[in-house]
Amino acid sequence: MLTEILVMLYFIFNLLLLPYGYNLLYLIYKSRQYNHTQPPNVSNHKTVTVQLPIYNEKYVAHRLIESINKLDWPRNRLEILILDDSVDETREIIDRDVEEKQKLGLNIKVLRRIKRDGYKAGALQNALDYTHGDYIAIIDADFVPNPDFIENTVAAIESDSRIGFIQARWSHINRSFSPYTEAFALGIDGYHIVEQSARSAAGLIMNFNGSGGLLRTKAIYDAGGWSWDTLSEDMDLSYRMQLNGWSSLYLRDLPIDGELPASLSAFRMQQGRWARGSVQCAKKLLSPVWLSKISLIKKIEATLHLTYYMISLWMFLSLLVTVPLLALNQFPYINHPIFVGLFSLAGVSSFALYVVALRTQKENLLKKIPYLSVLALMGYGISAKVSVEMIKGILHKGGDWIRVPKLNIIKKGQRIEGAYQSIKELPWLEMFMLTYTALGLTFAFLYRNFGILLYLLVYFAGYFMVAFEMFRQ
Repeated sequence: MLTEILVMLYFIFNLLLLPYGYNLLYLIYKSRQYNHTQPPNVSNHKTVTVQLPIYNEKYVAHRLIESINKLDWPRNRLEILILDDSVDETREIIDRDVEEKQKLGLNIKVLRRIKRDGYKAGALQNALDYTHGDYIAIIDADFVPNPDFIENTVAAIESDSRIGFIQARWSHINRSFSPYTEAFALGIDGYHIVEQSARSAAGLIMNFNGSGGLLRTKAIYDAGGWSWDTLSEDMDLSYRMQLNGWSSLYLRDLPIDGELPASLSAFRMQQGRWARGSVQCAKKLLSPVWLSKISLIKKIEATLHLTYYMISLWMFLSLLVTVPLLALNQFPYINHPIFVGLFSLAGVSSFALYVVALRTQKENLLKKIPYLSVLALMGYGISAKVSVEMIKGILHKGGDWIRVPKLNIIKKGQRIEGAYQSIKELPWLEMFMLTYTALGLTFAFLYRNFGILLYLLVYFAGYFMVAFEMFRQ
């Protein structure tokens, strides 16, 4: 009976992966239909409020303020609010820069709270009381907008009075810093260049990505404002906007530079937070999605979108079941052509996603193959962390909003500052999974189940890479 239960669970976990793989193929197809024509320049300049959420960003705060000062928008129609929750020397840097820019005529001020309630979402909600703009541009500390960012996003949002928010494509100022940042960039490119453009082109529900976007102030209020019962306040609000009748627009041809996490441990932490926040949004929003009047295809796509990080959980649970099956020498092998074909097609979809993203950017695929391999290993290596965070998200609302350090590291050879080298968490989870996977490899070798060896070796390499990098840092 134990064997039968384990075999059943193994197939269930793997079958649950299939819809996500096939959906990627659908999104790849739809992304080819993306064709946004940028409207002409704005003639009637409305007031735009630029909100800059900052928390202990001493390395990038000055760079951010300098880039905002260069925005090409009438000064009498531009309001800059720095939402500063910092408790370190970032406060002095901001105060000094703000005083300097005020003398130059920039309408810029700092908002500070007594308590950091609600983290970023709380700061954004608090800022609404001080906001006078018809539109709100939100730019995180690790981003550097081009001077024409406001002009282009306002022109796009004014092309349709029902657009609630605009999202620009994230690009990367430190892509070439290390093999890891190259891999991080590929992962984000696949999401932005293919998935987001596909959702926009097909009129599906898409999400605001938290930075590099322009939101209609009226739509924020209409949706009920910012909420911090999830760790993905951006996804939460943007979904509520669209369920309330507002539309969205993605601008693939409008890049905004951002700084990628400089280390694998920071990326692991970031992905864990995103995974936890997304599953919290799924808990909160799936019922409203299915009770809404949107089309069936939109409901299905929204479900797959909100639960996307479940891929890591199903992979992780599949591995947990695999090892005892190998220990019992009962690992199931299905060689039926239909079964093999179904999983092969779903497995190819991820590779196809990144190929399309690279071709859209006119990048050399062969040169990026090593980084695609690193990205794949990272996906396996952080699966345990992501899965644990998702379980926490299923069980609890909100949580600690742990920031990812932004270091102003752009070029190869730059060093990570000592203050940010330490990490609060050692990779005990990855070390345990490394040992667990090694047991599976041992059983597979002893019972000559060589067909599963490669599968386990990929997991072993992924966990080893993450653990090694975290210990090294």
